[in-house]
Amino acid sequence: MSELTPTTPESAIDEPLLDTFLREGLPEVKLRLGDEIDRDNQRAIPDRFARLLPGSVLVITLRPDVAAAVADIAAELERELTDSVMRHGSLYDREYRVKLRVANAAGAALFRVSVRRGNEPEPEPFVPPRPAPPAPAPAATTSPRGEAEGGATIAAPAPRPAPAPSPAPEPAMDPDATRLEGVFTPEPPDWDGARWVLAVEDEEGAERERCAVAAPITTVGRQTDNAELRSDVAITDAPHVSRRQLVLEWAPRGGDPGFTVYNVGLNALHVGEKEVPGANRGKGELALDELAAHTDWVAPGAPLRVGEHGPVLRLVDTRPPPEPEAEPVVEEVPSDPDATVLG
Repeated sequence: MSELTPTTPESAIDEPLLDTFLREGLPEVKLRLGDEIDRDNQRAIPDRFARLLPGSVLVITLRPDVAAAVADIAAELERELTDSVMRHGSLYDREYRVKLRVANAAGAALFRVSVRRGNEPEPEPFVPPRPAPPAPAPAATTSPRGEAEGGATIAAPAPRPAPAPSPAPEPAMDPDATRLEGVFTPEPPDWDGARWVLAVEDEEGAERERCAVAAPITTVGRQTDNAELRSDVAITDAPHVSRRQLVLEWAPRGGDPGFTVYNVGLNALHVGEKEVPGANRGKGELALDELAAHTDWVAPGAPLRVGEHGPVLRLVDTRPPPEPEAEPVVEEVPSDPDATVLG
């Protein structure tokens, strides 16, 4: 898909959402489209009747910010994806085409795919959200002299605000460095940095690698050449994972160990049956208290799937389980047959 390939290099710092979606989100979309076509053709239909079935429309519902980012290439994207699903559908002698639409809520999933068959109404047209209009200019007022030459009204000049005092100089900090509010707070007394690791599994459940979770607040993402955007835990061979995909925060509940997981990347995070949308926070500081809609709590061993096709992540407790307490041994004293028995 050369005409839709993002042009921003991997090492770029300020990457547009369009480039991020084309590189990280679009492969997930294509995989999901293929899954829907395979699922739609699981019915046992004779070949001579399969080609008589009406064509189907695969509707891709995009999150509003993503829809706005792809607005200029929406028609081209629909054609490209339609060509892809037509090739896949030819395996079943079926015709498919793709239509884009926009989700109603800003907090919706990155994308959703649904199937509309030939006898169902057409999906709504793709209308990307428009940016907010600029604030209106202040109304013109008549000058003390009334009208200027030629009858034009002269706007009174706006008063100039007093110059603000120069701020005290601060240490220079790179705005692209990974920073978390509160990351420099003291470690919790119940935190053990040698106890936890993050296991990375493929779709079949085979473990690929393990990474140490050495801090109570840890960022997780894919490997990158840009040292300033590198996460604490860097996953290898994970093209659909953002450079900063998750934040893990140690948060035991009621004496049970566990972590609060923040999804700060592009693709959704699946925690059991729950889907946690990505906040798509790129560079700069991460304020965790602003990510309530993009978080969940997980216990050790719970599967965390990034996107529709993984990888699957699990927090593993490496501390050996406590040994069961030995039952006290009660020594039996042999009875004396000559002892006096009281009746």
